[in-house]
Order: sequence, then structure tokens, then C-alpha cells
Amino acid sequence: MRPITLQRLQVFCAVYEQDSITAAARQLRLSQPTVSRHLRDFEAALGLSLFVLDKGRVMPTAEADAIYRESRFLFEGVNRLENRIEALQKGVGQTLSVMTVNMLSVHFVPQAVRHLLGQLPGLSLTLDIGTLAQQMHALKAGQVDLCLVAGKVQAEGVQLERIGQGRLLLLTPPDGPLAGDGPLPMRDLKASPLLGSTLRGPVGKVLGEALVGQDIDFSSQVTVNSLSLVPPLAQTLGVASLADEFTAYFQNDTGFAIRDLEPDLSFDIYAMTVGPVSHRSAARLLIQRLRALLSDWSAGSRPPRGPSA
Repeated sequence: MRPITLQRLQVFCAVYEQDSITAAARQLRLSQPTVSRHLRDFEAALGLSLFVLDKGRVMPTAEADAIYRESRFLFEGVNRLENRIEALQKGVGQTLSVMTVNMLSVHFVPQAVRHLLGQLPGLSLTLDIGTLAQQMHALKAGQVDLCLVAGKVQAEGVQLERIGQGRLLLLTPPDGPLAGDGPLPMRDLKASPLLGSTLRGPVGKVLGEALVGQDIDFSSQVTVNSLSLVPPLAQTLGVASLADEFTAYFQNDTGFAIRDLEPDLSFDIYAMTVGPVSHRSAARLLIQRLRALLSDWSAGSRPPRGPSA
């Protein structure tokens, strides 16, 4: 057993400053026998006599004087550490840089950020939007701490933590040939030209695999690389298109109908970092909130559209 522990030092210093075991017990909110036991254990572990009785008072020995002088600096350090921990718990001094894919930027990231700042009001936060390639570059260059990506992600030298799932859906003019009730079989996409959708990128790969063997007529004139452009372009051009469910819900003010696809085209959503995320860090708290929001979404909970979402 180590002779010096923080509790023993606390008891020793309290007795030294109060010149009384009873007063020290009151200050420490401990019983008098407990303080006496800690003091005896400390003296036994050190092999030194630290106090002597003098007319009912405990008087420090020369050895106690020397130990107390050194312990003062220790407790100053402990107080600084406690203050630092309290500041970190409030987010003071913590920084977090996050880069996300666009599909999560309208609802999920803002809601998670609001929750995070409520827990860590002193946090300094930086946010950006980027593709997987941009996120990988920024992450490995140390420019961001946490990335949020979706789809079939293949990346080396990073850690991926699955936090949720999304789906691809069909946006179609309400009077178009693909309009109707219930899920639309993939083979029926042949019934109408579709706005061109890129098959590159993590989400594009999900779509590309689903289209293997399907003779789907994508427009060759306009190809969309950013899913956030799908609703306004589809409306302007009057054609159906494929989009992720988050974009279809939050950014579809076109009056277009939304249909599920059959089979279901789902993709995973990940938090991407260069190393493990500590349990109490700002990044971990943000990940936990995003996971909860995505879980609520998958369970059918839909927030209102618009800025108040």
C-alpha cells in the first residue's frame, strides 16, 4: 500500500490547520474516529510521529511542519485540476471541428449542435460541409476532429462508427407516370426518364449496385452530383429523380410526391475519426445525440419541416 494517498493528506492537513481532530472531522464532514484512524494509518505508513498531545490539543512535530509545507503546493495543484475539470465539463477550453455531408445539414446536425451547446456552453465549435474526399483530406491533415459520412465508405487510416441509416426514395411529379401508392419496384423506373444521378461517391455506389442489370433511362444531359440539388432541378425540369430520404423530406418544397422503392435501398451513416473518441469528449456527446436523432427518425418520428425543425 502506498503511504501517501490524497485522503490521508487531506486528513493530515485538516488536523494540522485546526489543531484539533474534532474540528478537522467537522471540516471534512467525517466522524472523529474516522479522522483518528486515517491519521494513525498515515503515521504508521510513514514511520513518523506527526502530532503530540499538549493540554488537549494536538501539536504538530517538526516532521509534520515539513510535510505540511510540501503538501500545500500539492493541494494548490489539486484545486487547479478540479477547476480545470469543472471547466472542461462546461466545455470551456474545449474545441470541436466537424465536417458533415449535406444530407444531414438541414435537421440532424443543427439539432445535435443545439443539444451539445446546452451541455457544453463554453465549447468552441466549427462546422463545414464536404464530400467524402474533402472530409478525408481535412481529417488526415488535422483540420477537423469529426466527420459525418454516408453510404458505402471505403477509407484507410480512419475509424468508422455507425450511427444510423438512411434510404433512397423516388421524387416524382404527382401526375407523372411514376406517381402512385405504395413502394415502386425498381424495374418500373423504366417507365419514365429520370434526372441523371451520379453513381460515384458513397451513396452513388449504393444506387449503382441496385441498378446492376436494370435498364434505367437516366438523362444524359444533366447529371446531379449533389443530392441537395435534386428537388429544385427535378421540379424545374419536370422529371422524376432519386434522392435520399432526408433531402426528400426537408428540402422538397416542390409539391413532388415521394415514393418508397422496392427493394429498399438503404445506406449506413457513420462518424469518422482518426482515432477512438473518448467517453466524455464533445465529439462523443455529439455522436450520441446524432445517433438518438437518427434512431427516432427510423422509428417514424418526423419533425416539422422548416427552420423550426
